[in-house]
Amino acid sequence: MHSGLPSTASPSFRRGPSPAASASPVKTRLGLFAFGAILALSGCWLLLPELIQPKTIGLPQDAAGAAAASAHKSEALLAARIGAIRGDLWAAAAFTDSSLLWLDRAALLDRANAGRIARARSNAESALALAPINGEAWLFLAALPSDAPSGAEGNVAALLQMSYFTAPNDLTLAELRLARVATSSALADKDIQEFIKNDIRRILAYRPHLKSAIIAAYRNAWPQNRPLLEGLAADVDPAFAQSLRSASQK
Repeated sequence: MHSGLPSTASPSFRRGPSPAASASPVKTRLGLFAFGAILALSGCWLLLPELIQPKTIGLPQDAAGAAAASAHKSEALLAARIGAIRGDLWAAAAFTDSSLLWLDRAALLDRANAGRIARARSNAESALALAPINGEAWLFLAALPSDAPSGAEGNVAALLQMSYFTAPNDLTLAELRLARVATSSALADKDIQEFIKNDIRRILAYRPHLKSAIIAAYRNAWPQNRPLLEGLAADVDPAFAQSLRSASQK
């Protein structure tokens, strides 16, 4: 017997989708859209600096390399500003001012160069704050002329130690390391002496074409540093130490 009431199974009693169920696909789409937008922005953030900077800029080892790097200064600085938290890009921006490492003392007194030194130091410090394992950047700071009016060299030994700790076996940095140590008080440091001795040992064993870098460092060394360099070379190879002394007299 039917009560006359409409059946709950009839079309008039069927419920439509709940508001929560209707909103769920919308939220999913919005979430996916936001995720895709973040991925796209991240990709642009990674790609733009690589497009702006024509090539990877390392620490130049001579004046010619420094001049070539300086040609990309504006691009490197723009790439660093876009990359913001990428230490490698700030290091590259600093290295475009590497010509400062080969300026003579008179040129260093120029006010414009003092500004360049301060800017290069700031860029290198930014690089190391973000990526402290960059041995090239530590060496750059150690080799960078002082921007103090007195010309004080600062804590060169500590900066060189950090360069060695972060890149202990990188012989591409040996020439600049030797040159900087030879003309600073850092060579009095026992740890630095061991690092330099290791560089000399590895150069003689694996990169004999870099012997000229040792000879040049010895020739240009402060008078008080020459006996120390000669002694370190003698510990590695007495015959080479003798030739070092002879070559410096030519």
